[in-house]
Amino acid sequence: MHADYQYGEYDPATGKQRRYSKSFRLKVEAEEFQAAKRKETDQGVRRDKAPNVALSTFCKDWLITRKAELRPASQDLYGQTIKRLEDFFGKDADLRDITPKRAAVFVAEQKNRAKGHVGKELSDWTREQIKKHCKTVFETPVQWGFLATNPFKCLRLRKATPKRWYRMPVKEYHALLNVAPTLREKVAYALFYTTGIRLGETFSLTWDCVDFENGRLIISNREDTTDLPPFKIKDHEARRIPLPEHTVRLLAEWHNEAPVNVPFILLTEERFRRVKARWKELRKEGKPWRNSYMVNNVLRNFKGHCRRAGIEPVGKLTIHTLRKCAGQNWADHLPMNVVKELMGHSNIATTAEFYNQVDADHEAKAAGVIQRLIDNPDSGKRSNKTDARMTPKPNSRQIGGAK
Repeated sequence: MHADYQYGEYDPATGKQRRYSKSFRLKVEAEEFQAAKRKETDQGVRRDKAPNVALSTFCKDWLITRKAELRPASQDLYGQTIKRLEDFFGKDADLRDITPKRAAVFVAEQKNRAKGHVGKELSDWTREQIKKHCKTVFETPVQWGFLATNPFKCLRLRKATPKRWYRMPVKEYHALLNVAPTLREKVAYALFYTTGIRLGETFSLTWDCVDFENGRLIISNREDTTDLPPFKIKDHEARRIPLPEHTVRLLAEWHNEAPVNVPFILLTEERFRRVKARWKELRKEGKPWRNSYMVNNVLRNFKGHCRRAGIEPVGKLTIHTLRKCAGQNWADHLPMNVVKELMGHSNIATTAEFYNQVDADHEAKAAGVIQRLIDNPDSGKRSNKTDARMTPKPNSRQIGGAK
């Protein structure tokens, strides 16, 4: 039995539609095969066989098409995932050979590649990041017609358990300021702790970003010049952050002492010279600038100052933790949508996930609420009048019975 089971796309060489057929011994076999092929077509499977596409060729094209929308740091992270894919499957592997089963095995067998940790288990965060990257990357060959389905689509993303970070109390913040050896460093810690801006944002601030008259900080993108590198906000949207008087006073005091020829608030003259030299070198080589190039050794100095201040954190304490302290302090007193805008998050879910930490103060307040109820049992009762208002009135059906 000869069965025409499928028509393909039009062949530009002949001007006719491609036609597929197959021979069978029995008519029922041909009809079952036809039905199966029609079902595949209805589910979105290509009518014509997709071309062979090597993994490395596709990944190279994918990075090119995403270059405009991905920041350099994100490009590096995707590049690391692509390197893992090529090492596991082979650079010349056909995309169609990457099945859901092999995709799952790939994720399961990934190990740490960081210096000093090679071969060790990956953190939950890194493994989930690899999954997300693969899901994103392999949506494109589906859109381009190379694959019928995304082989990584069936992998379930797990919510990584967040590590507890140390919420620095105000007393310890003041102790940190007291041991900071320079006014410039005091200003840096004040900006971290009271405005919640990121490290890259902080050291990219120029004096034009400070509105002394209205007491606020303006975070926005800055175009590059011959001497100054560009600045790009992480989540693309500019924001205004109100400054407490404490921070305004420190900024004003530092403004009177800061080097005159340095536009950046927290850079010394020597560091500014190095930044300009690196920017000119990168421009010449056609390489992108990153906010992280602005400064170094900040974390090392911060940890030294914390030790001198007698701070003994219970949990993770870094420069970024000071940003989290600001966010948590806001979250305790302000609506979450306001905290989202001040922190510069693109999604309120991020704010709700990372700035709802319960600490000892919250626990003490919770215990106090229950204690007050126990000590004053009548305070928790509703009045009879309130109860009467809240009691639903019977309708006609309830009074007269079902009709």
